[in-house]
Amino acid sequence: MKIELKSITKEDEAFLFEIYASTRNQEIDSWGWSAEQKKLFLEMQWRAQQASYHQQFPGASHSIIAVGEQYVGRLLTEELSDYHHLIDISILPSYQGKGIGTFLITQLQQKAREENKPVILQVFHTNPAKNLYERLGFQISSADEIYLKMTWQ
Repeated sequence: MKIELKSITKEDEAFLFEIYASTRNQEIDSWGWSAEQKKLFLEMQWRAQQASYHQQFPGASHSIIAVGEQYVGRLLTEELSDYHHLIDISILPSYQGKGIGTFLITQLQQKAREENKPVILQVFHTNPAKNLYERLGFQISSADEIYLKMTWQ
């Protein structure tokens, strides 16, 4: 399986929305909303997330994750002087559990190791990806009601 990162272009917006929606569908399906209500809510939330990421992380690297010619996810990272920040990694449900996230995160860890820097990330308490991060050696460094901040040294 050949995993590559590709630069994001304006034409990728529909795919990026699809990725975002796939991360929220299970949660929103439980609310009993109509398809139109879900779509409007997801579009609003996605645009807010995009604006927030661009404002909070202006130097971030935004990439599409491709397996062969198939787009399967997105990756946002930021390299700062004292650490690497894994801002967001999202993979379509049909490609989860196939080692793609593990491969990309271990690549980031290798780069951080070579530069003697930690990798930090933030994850919802309820996000199953927390188990992946723990398996890859991330440890909880702080927590609030919603998020766990995790660090890999």
